[in-house]
Order: sequence, then structure tokens, then C-alpha cells
Amino acid sequence: MNKHFRPGLLLAAVLLVAGTAWAATEPTPLSAKKPITHDVYAGWRSVQGTALTADGRFAAYALVGQESDGEVVVRQLSDGREWRSTRGSSGASAPPAFGEAPARANLPLLAFSADGRYLAFTIHPSRAEQDKAKKEKKRGDDAPRPSLGIMDVATGKVEVIERVKRFAWPEEGGAYLAVQLEAPVAKKDGAAAAAAAKSDFDFSYGADDQAAPGAAAAGAARKKDAGTELLLIDVAAAKRTSYKDVADFAWPRSGSLLAYTVSVKEAAPAAGARAASAASGASAPAEAAKAAEALREGVYVVNPAEPVAKALITGAGSYKQLQFDRAGTQLAFISNRDALAELAAAKKAAKKDDKTPEVPAAYQVFFWRAKDAAAQVLVNASTTGMPAGWGPSEHASLSFSKDGQRLFLGTAELPKAEPKDAPEPMKVDLWHYKDPELQSVQKVRAERDKNRNYRAVVHLGAATPKFVQLGGVELPNVMVNDNGRWALGISELPYRMLQSWDALYFDAYAIDLQTGDRRQFATKLRNQPRLSPGGEYALSFSPAQKTWFAYRMADGKQLNLTGKIKSRFENIERDVVEPADAYGFAGWSENDATVVLYDQFDLWEVTLASQAARNITNGFGRKHQLQLRYVPLETEDLESRRLPTDGLMLSAAHEVNRSTGFYKLPAAGGEPAKLIHSDKLMSGLIKAKKADAVLFTQQSFVEFPDLWSAKLDLASPVKISNANPQQSQYIWGTQELIEFTAADGKKLRALVAKPENFDPKKKYPMMVYIYEKMTDNLNRYVPPAPAQNINVSRYVSNGYIVLRPDIVYTIGYPGRSAANSVLPAVKHMVKAGYVDEKRVGIQGHSWGAYQISYLITRSNAFAAAEAGASMANMVSGYGGIRWGAGVSRAFQYEQQQSRIGGAPWNATDKYIENSPIFKIDKVQTPFLTIHNDDDDAVPWYQAIEFFTALRRLGKEAYWFNYNGEKHGLRERDNMKHFTVHMGEFFDHYLKGAPRPEWMDKPVPYLERGKRDVMPLFKPAAR
Repeated sequence: MNKHFRPGLLLAAVLLVAGTAWAATEPTPLSAKKPITHDVYAGWRSVQGTALTADGRFAAYALVGQESDGEVVVRQLSDGREWRSTRGSSGASAPPAFGEAPARANLPLLAFSADGRYLAFTIHPSRAEQDKAKKEKKRGDDAPRPSLGIMDVATGKVEVIERVKRFAWPEEGGAYLAVQLEAPVAKKDGAAAAAAAKSDFDFSYGADDQAAPGAAAAGAARKKDAGTELLLIDVAAAKRTSYKDVADFAWPRSGSLLAYTVSVKEAAPAAGARAASAASGASAPAEAAKAAEALREGVYVVNPAEPVAKALITGAGSYKQLQFDRAGTQLAFISNRDALAELAAAKKAAKKDDKTPEVPAAYQVFFWRAKDAAAQVLVNASTTGMPAGWGPSEHASLSFSKDGQRLFLGTAELPKAEPKDAPEPMKVDLWHYKDPELQSVQKVRAERDKNRNYRAVVHLGAATPKFVQLGGVELPNVMVNDNGRWALGISELPYRMLQSWDALYFDAYAIDLQTGDRRQFATKLRNQPRLSPGGEYALSFSPAQKTWFAYRMADGKQLNLTGKIKSRFENIERDVVEPADAYGFAGWSENDATVVLYDQFDLWEVTLASQAARNITNGFGRKHQLQLRYVPLETEDLESRRLPTDGLMLSAAHEVNRSTGFYKLPAAGGEPAKLIHSDKLMSGLIKAKKADAVLFTQQSFVEFPDLWSAKLDLASPVKISNANPQQSQYIWGTQELIEFTAADGKKLRALVAKPENFDPKKKYPMMVYIYEKMTDNLNRYVPPAPAQNINVSRYVSNGYIVLRPDIVYTIGYPGRSAANSVLPAVKHMVKAGYVDEKRVGIQGHSWGAYQISYLITRSNAFAAAEAGASMANMVSGYGGIRWGAGVSRAFQYEQQQSRIGGAPWNATDKYIENSPIFKIDKVQTPFLTIHNDDDDAVPWYQAIEFFTALRRLGKEAYWFNYNGEKHGLRERDNMKHFTVHMGEFFDHYLKGAPRPEWMDKPVPYLERGKRDVMPLFKPAAR
């Protein structure tokens, strides 16, 4: 057996009728339930990676604990039998090894083989292994790595492959699995250097054609990552073939071939050997070995049924962007092999003191058809039609059209050589008033701009392929789909400066795919247009005119699609300065004949030829206050897919009570038929590829979003997961929708959560959480977890009422709007008789925090307040930078969330009125904040301004700054730390808990962070 395999057996018993077993569980008496404490978080699970076999017989999903080991579950839907296997811990706090992000990104949670007989799934290191590695400060290769499990769904038998970097089944290729392994753990003794100089390629593994001759210079390649072992597994036949030094691989849909690239580690003698060679001139053997290794680099294909590798191209170089066409008969990739060989020859011929700068090796696109013996150059810098001084870009992915007739690629200016004796650039930025983008934006986008490339196409159908450049420096963005006539060009270049204080606008062009000729058809669009599947039209919404327009690609004619319809297509709840965007659209019919658009509730079909429109849901949504939206059941190639002709699956959400469901719209339109609808939040509907089996979730404030299975008619759904049975042991709560009257007389709504053991005769402390509109969360489950915000479920479980009111805004007065909405909601609750008005706290983050900072300068309604990452001074905030994107914050005030509608020099009074800093002397509420010094959205100097002013005034205030954290906490240990301190703060002021030491005794800088709260989160022993 291969050393990488560890056979395992089924780890859980078969459950015959799991749903019935869950239903039969005796409920826990309320008197026996416990309040939620911090130690329960680790074991609370989520359901992730849901999948169905193509025939709909099996479903699979992963149960992922926050900080506990999870399981993968495979269920036979016909009889409820299940197989379960452990999959380690991939929870929020799993410590990543250095440099692990790309590898982890390649590991899907789970995936069925195309024939549905096997499931491949990621097995993460166990929580115990991760904790041990963290304690021992193991990093890199020494840290525990993910493994792969392969389950036979008929028997539940699991085989394990250790140290897996990536795996993939072909989409339609039976039971062949490609698995790329991590590099072996490096040896720690002196033998490692000697081993590195030797090839570890083992030809006995079946890749004997990798030694094919090639004409390239070894050692000329720039440093690149070495490949690792690739396993090609015929799972059904239990056969495995190994290929060494593989850097990348790709399947076609059919699985008829597997392509891979080889990249070898640059061979170099040990230091002592190098010195000896230099003295004796005996470097030839080392160089020969180096050359032999480099000759194995290249691109290979394998027929999985006869897994002997065939070399398509070999030689020293980088090979990237492997891409098959849909039929699996054409392969394209890029390489710099030939340029490296030329550079190596030139370098060998150059004089020793030659100071000619070395030009980076240029890339070419190579192309191979299944009938060809080898890959050939398809596009390079000298190809007809290529802009002068340009060539294929190594940074652009390749893609074929669905019919295989066109290959899309990216091109860019060829890299230039840096003079060998050029002086080191000064470390200085020049901010220029004519800069289209601020220097801070350019800095953030520097790597992207350096790798910028422009779309081109090669037409493959003719005897001689034809290259056509589509985009360029002056037209940087080109959108394509499967139509063979038109591409859509987009340029924001004339408007880049405007985005600092207004918005980003777009010019649009029709580009002829055959010639590259372009014609501008629209100027300064606020909404970026989308190309129809057939390429006949571009679709765009005009927020200023509140109208949908289509532009005919052939002649640029503008068609008004909704101007005559007596309905509103802009989002009427979007109460910011800038005009509201559209509700969206569902899609197009065959031949781009019609397009289906959304108003607030219903679907409208517009015929492009006549602009005739009809409400295809017959006003059913508006009549019943249901927002109806199309749910695609076939999710592949959505941008190019037409709407189905046999009717549409629709989701429905009630505008007020937030009940949801799924409905079926007849093919001819009309009143949708209800399939399922309840006072829950239903979502995540997926369908088996070749069967009528579906899965979906439903949740409420008290019900976790477990998985349910059904047929396509959604009759008699069956619950197939039970992620958190332990919830029954804890006091939970209920949540309801209330209505209250705002200060200006408007009727608003709010969410009120109460403890499960609520007694209306008691007086409760109340937490208020605010942002903007909150009532959409009526039926949303809140799992217990640490965070920078209050956890509603935990606070309710521990005896709090939690109020979450909606806020509506008047432009120019966001602070006053918050006061007009929030304070009446609090008064409404106090008047209800079960809230103690002296024990009301408020909490929010970012925009919610700003409103809290404003409120406590105008009201003493709150006994305590926490406002994280808050704005304090809109004048200085206007001139700030959102460091994550590098953009000016001015647009937020003039156009978006901050809702001022002007600049400090033309709306001065509004900036002052809405800035809490100017009324900070009125604050009497104990204040807590979290604002981190690497905040990438709200500059942390806002916290400095507010906190230092409070300190200057002798006001009670506490500020937590987690060094290096962003706008929101990302490190789970930091979340835990703040959760504890925020809880102590509110428990003291609202529940009379003892005052914690940190609130009375400052923590010196040299003593910071030493308080250990982690034992509070350790799960109790069972």
C-alpha cells in the first residue's frame, strides 16, 4: 500500500430513520435548562459544503464546529441511512500555517464523484493536534496539515491520504480522482542538502515519457515553486499512479484526460561543494544534473484508463493557466520556455563585464489538439494583430467558448529590463491634484496594476487561427460570454477621480469579436451594463431616470424598457443621497427575445422588439406583499444561461412578517403556485443535476438552519440534519415583531427578543442593538459565538430583553434620524411594563456605533453604551481614507451611508450637528469602545479624538485596541477577549454584577494582554 494512504473504517453506526429519531427526543423541561455560557461556543456546529449526487440518491454535508472536531455525513435519501466520518476541526480559530492560504483555498469541503459512488472530503487536523501545535509554536511544514478522505458511499468505508494540497474529480468523469500532495517534510540533518541535489523522480511510478528530449537551457528559469507528488486514483479499481514534481493539474469535463505541469526545484550543490567546484573548475557534473532536471519541466497529459504520461512540451520554464475546452479535445496554456532558452544562449555568449540589462522572459500561448503529437505556439509577441511591444500575459487565465471555437486570453506590454546599475528609487509619494486615483488607492492596487492585462481572442475554427485584440489601455475591461459576435467593453477611466466624492461611472462599447472594431454606445452610466446571453443587447439601469434600458449591440440604439410601466423598479427603501439602484433582473429568454425584470414584488417580462411588457406573476406578489424572485436550479454558466421554458422556481418573502417560501410560476405566466411557505426563513435551494431531488434550509430565531430534503414539488420535506441537538439543554428565547411610533409620527417596526422563561410581571434589563433596518432578521437564527457585537441568543438566555429597531433617515440629518427612531422604540418598550428604564444599554459597530455616539451626546436614556469603530467627527472623517481600498471617505458623506449630501464647506452646519465630538461635554453614559489600529474602513484616529476628549472631560470611558486587527475582529482569541470584557461591562451596569478590576484599575502598557480569559471558553468535560 502506498505510504500516503491510511485505510479507515466507518466511524459511526447506521441511522435508519434519523428524522424520526430526532422527532421522538423528549423535550428538556424549562426548569432543567441552563443559561448559555462561553464554554458552549466551541461545540456549536454549522452545516457546510452541502452536495447532492447527480442522480439525487445521496446527500452529503459537513458538520463544522467552531472549535471542535467535525464530521462529514453521507445520507441515502430514500431510506435515511447515514455514514459519518470524522473530519477534524476547520473552525474559526484553526491556526493556519505560514503560507497556507492558497493551498487551503484549493481544498473543497467535499465533492461527489460524477457517478455518485464516492465522496472525497477534506480532513483537517483534530482540535487536539492543532492546540498542541499552537502550544509548541509549530509553523510551516512542522504544523499539522489537512488530509483527504475517500468514502465508498455504498459501504461507508473511508480511505485516508495524508498531507493533501489539492484534489478534484472531473465533472463528468466517473470515479477518477486527482490528488496533489504537500511537499514531504524536510529532513533536519545534514543529509538534506545532499538529497536536495538529487532527483527524487521515480520513473517506476508510470511517468516514463517525462524524460522526453527538449531544447532549453537548464538553470535559466527564474526561481519558482517546485512541484509536488500527484496521485491519479482509479477509485473503483483501487489503482493509483504517481507523478512527481507536479505544480498544477486540470481535468476536462469528461475526465477523458488529465493534464499537469512539472516544475522542478532548482538543483544546487551544497556550500562546500560549490567552493570546491569553484577552486577546481569541476562544476560540469552539477550543471549537467541541473540541466537534466530542467528538461523534465513541461506539460503532460494522461489518459486515466492507461496512465502513461505523454509530454506535450518540455524544457526549463514556467507553465501556467492550464485550460481544456468543454469537449476535452483542446488544451491551452502559457509558458516562457522559448524566451528562457534565448536568454540563456545570449547570456552564455555575452562578455563577462556586459552591463546589458536582462529582459524578463516573455510568455507565449501554446495550443494542443487531441490528434496532435505536441503542443504548438498559438500566440506570441509577433502574432499578427498583436499590439507592438505586447505579448500574452502570464497573469491572465485562459478560457474557451462553450463550442470550442474561441480561446480568450489576456495580453499586456512586454516586461522591460531594469538597468543593472539603476539607482534605488526614493521612498516618497507625490500626491498630485491631477491624479485620477489617490496615491493610497494606487498603493493598494499596485500589484493588480502591475499585472494588468487586456482581453483578446483567438478564433480557432479556420485553418489558420485568427488573433484579435479586444481591450486595451484605453478600454481596460471587456466582458464576453458564449455569443460569437459581440463583446462588451467598459471604461471607467474618464470618471476615476469622481469616485472620491461621487460615484464610479462607465462608458460602454460594442466590440466586434471578429475584427476588434469598437463603437461607443453609452456615456457616463451609473450602473455597469451586462451583456445578454445571445450578445444582442446590453442591459443597464439608470438610477437617475429610475428606468431600465437596453442597448442594441448591432447599432447602439437605446430601448426604454420600463418607462411606460406603472411600477417602480428602483429600491424604494434605499434612503441615501445617491439615487437608488434597481431591484435586479431574473434573466433572458431564448434568442434574447425578452428579459425578465423585478419590481418591489413581482416579475415583468419585456419584449425587446416592441418594448411591450406584461406582469408575468399577475400582481400576485404585490397583492400578497410577497417579494418574488427567481431561483435558478441549474447554476452552471448562469451568465450565459437562458431562463427555463418550463416555468420558474420562485422564492417568496413577506414584506412585513418575513415569512418565506417557494412557489412555481407556470411557463405561460400567471399566479404562482405555492409549494411551501411558513413563518421561517427558507433558503439555499439546490437541485440534483439529473433528478428532481432538492435540498434547502429553514430557520427561525429558535431553529437552527438544518437541511431538509424533498422532491421538486417540495411536498413532504424531511429534515436530514440535526447539527446542534445540545440546544435543547439551554434557555433560549423567542423573537417577535413590534410596531412603534417614531418621533416624527411614522410607524416603524422593531425586533424584540425575550428569554424563553419570560415573565411579563418582572422588570428586565434591556440591550438595544442598532444599525439600519433590523427587522429582516426576524426569522434568522443566531448561533452562540464570541464576537465584537452582542450575541443576541446568549444575552437573551442570560436574562436580557434585546431590542433591535429599524431606523429611517432624513437626508442631511442621520444623527437626528437615529434619535427619532431609537429613543421612541426604547420608550415603547419601557411603557410595555417589563423593561427597567434604568437598566437599558445600547451596542453597535461601525455605522451603528456612530449613531450611538451621537445618541449619548443628546440623551441619558442609556445606563451604558458600547460603540465599536465609531465615527466621532464628520469633518475630519470626510477627509479620511478607507485604508483597505485606499479611497477617500468623501463619497460616503456626499452620496452614501453617512447621508450628509454635501461637503464641509457647503454643508458646514450639518457636519457639525451630526458630529458627536461637538456635544461630547453632554455625555453622562459610561462608554466602551473597540477600535483597532489597523482599521481599514474607519480611521482609528476617530477613536483617538473621541476617547481623548472624554478623558479630558473626566468622563468614564474604556477603549480596546487590538493591535493589527482590522475594522472587524478576525482573530478568534481576540473575539473571546472582547466578548468577556463587554459582557462584564454591561452585566455590571445593567444587572448589578460586581465591577471588574479592569474598570477601576488601568492596565499599564507593559502589562497589557496578560489577563487570560481562555479558561472561560474551555468546554466542560463530559
